[in-house]
Amino acid sequence: MKMLSRKACILLCIFVCLCLCLVLSANAATVADIAKDMQPLEGYVVDKVGGQIIINLGKQSGVKKGDLFTVFQKGKKLVDPTTGKVLGRIENRAGVIGVTRVEKIFSYSRAVEKMNKIKPGAKVVRFKELTAATRDKTGRAGHFFFQLKERLADLDWQDDATKAELVFVRDNNLLKVVDSKGKLLREYEMSAPVAAVPAAAPAQSTNSYAPVYAAGTAGGLAALAGTEGKVRYDMQTYGYNQGGVLPFSAIMGDFTQINGQEYLTVIREHDLYVYQLQEQGLQQVARFKVPLVKLISVCWWQPATGGEYVAATGYDKDEQKVSSLLFRFASGALKLVQQDLPYIVGSNDVDGDGRPETLLGQEFDQDVFYGRTIRKLALAGRKISSVRFSGSLPSSYRVAGGTLFKQPEAGVTTSAYIVANKLHIAEGGRDMYTSGKEMGGSVSAVRYEQNPDDINPLFSTANIEIRPLAVDIDNDGSREILVPSADLSVFSSVGGANTIKKTWVSVLKRTKTGSYMKGKIGGNYDQYIQAMGSANNTLYLLTVDPGGIFSDSRGSSRLLILPLQE
Repeated sequence: MKMLSRKACILLCIFVCLCLCLVLSANAATVADIAKDMQPLEGYVVDKVGGQIIINLGKQSGVKKGDLFTVFQKGKKLVDPTTGKVLGRIENRAGVIGVTRVEKIFSYSRAVEKMNKIKPGAKVVRFKELTAATRDKTGRAGHFFFQLKERLADLDWQDDATKAELVFVRDNNLLKVVDSKGKLLREYEMSAPVAAVPAAAPAQSTNSYAPVYAAGTAGGLAALAGTEGKVRYDMQTYGYNQGGVLPFSAIMGDFTQINGQEYLTVIREHDLYVYQLQEQGLQQVARFKVPLVKLISVCWWQPATGGEYVAATGYDKDEQKVSSLLFRFASGALKLVQQDLPYIVGSNDVDGDGRPETLLGQEFDQDVFYGRTIRKLALAGRKISSVRFSGSLPSSYRVAGGTLFKQPEAGVTTSAYIVANKLHIAEGGRDMYTSGKEMGGSVSAVRYEQNPDDINPLFSTANIEIRPLAVDIDNDGSREILVPSADLSVFSSVGGANTIKKTWVSVLKRTKTGSYMKGKIGGNYDQYIQAMGSANNTLYLLTVDPGGIFSDSRGSSRLLILPLQE
């Protein structure tokens, strides 16, 4: 009986523990639960009494003590210039109020920042247009926060938690939401501690991330089936790691090394970012807002005189012109050196030391976009000087979507560039190779007027490709050319989001006879490739899902890290 009683006690304890786990699991919050709990609520100011601002939302509406509401005030009228019809009014953010007491159908609140006088009837919206940031104490919550940011799209997500009005802190199975002063506003118990994001399976997928094969084809020279005597050049990769996620669709990016550390610069329409690649993901270290032009390309520049710079090209739709900006990157900050440079710019690692030391500028031509004149840019004190480029270049060369480098066996400067989805390789200005129509496929493009002064102007579209990468990836002393490639035969629209059938990285190797062999690195992707970099036998890719204008998707960008050696 004692033995039976002891076994019964053990079974009872196990049963109680299981029940407790089920109860905790049932009460655990999901990302959807958090988004529902923090969804925007719209109301208005009823009155102001003794410093307290009363709003028409209370417990019945789901308001809780501590909730933050953005106050909006109506600005100037928007009038249709052709019909004279009033379209509405511009809404300006007037300030933020925090709820101090909640009643059944109304609430009391106070201003949490200095703001102008608020009148009854002013619009208030909970958790909208507030600056927000994340803090990951687990080091593995990147995927979780990516999902959360997509759900809470009305917040203005920042990277600096010290300046945010809302901070989401993940610590194992707890998520805390605090205000700028550290006051706890929400606390959620999650179902389980954060797990690392698993590697993608070696098969095609329709998931939102970019799937790749677990390994590439055999490295080196390989015979093509059914083509006796012909060879291709394929490089092997050993799986890949996901190095981080950006909750937006990057237009373009570029990698470089600074003091042995890998950095990535990316652009959105009006924002320039610099990220440091860390074990826990992408860490933003600098940001610069460019309000007047739409950014279309970006590159690192590390001149022989020293220093690290970022050059970005933009298009001004109103002025119908292209110009570039140059920034100095130092001490974790971007400082504007010069703006309104009248060129499309691109940098080149000509000597092969891993530093893009040569910056070229191409004049904008209103008729064909890429002009014939190309100049070499250099720093002259705190300004940029330019001289006509003295090297031999093909007439169709483009500094954006092109790269210059010296190949020891060629004896002259080699240029590789993309035009109309074809890769062109020239040596000393002499054409050596032209690919099929499968190269490039960038999301960056500009629609511009070819003759803006005419009564009936013509419109055209210029594609801005990312430049090919010239790097010795197999350590044989010769630089291979890596090019983003795409299956351009099938484009589709799923939920309003533009998708591409597949993309991959092509590799071209020069033979001793001067011909080029074409192959492939790694597997296939279902996202655009908008940046490439290579260092320490590793290939870095930034793949981009652009979202769509008719869907709720805001797009996303992912860093993939492909080791080329075990």
